[in-house]
Amino acid sequence: MAAVGNLGHRSPLAHMPFTEIDPQNEELKVTLAHAFDAAWQPFVTHEGESADTPENRRRLAARIVAVARSGQIDEKALSEAGLIYLRVLAEAARLSTRIRDVASPDLAPQTDDQRNQSFGPETVAAMSTALDRCLDELPLQISSDAVQLLSSSILDEASRGERDPEKLQLHALALLKSRQ
Repeated sequence: MAAVGNLGHRSPLAHMPFTEIDPQNEELKVTLAHAFDAAWQPFVTHEGESADTPENRRRLAARIVAVARSGQIDEKALSEAGLIYLRVLAEAARLSTRIRDVASPDLAPQTDDQRNQSFGPETVAAMSTALDRCLDELPLQISSDAVQLLSSSILDEASRGERDPEKLQLHALALLKSRQ
């Protein structure tokens, strides 16, 4: 399918959830569906079948719609943005499970109990939410170094005991701004 192009700043998707997309605009719906499929297969192939979850599907669909709302409706660009987003989230989850195995000079001195800490599902969810919020607030095309800095900052703060997604997000964005 040929790319549809860019609608500019006044996208018809601006304030519309995916389920409310104009039923008459079949071309746009097909473009979004193709972008989803083009991102989903490489993601599952790279991450493995365990990544084939309803939550990951929801995240991908939401990201593609968010990018389309910004005015970008090129199928390839939507697909790439969605795939990058899912891979960043998957990497952040992997980093959180490895934190106890990695010594970081930036971390405050830890007790033996803190060194052996692993993050529970609630903490991982808080970190994931914080990263989602950071990525939603930033331009669609940010460098992988910036994403890595955000992820590391969130991980570091969580390892220090912070569990509030908003505080994790604000700290990560402040760190990113201070390095620019």
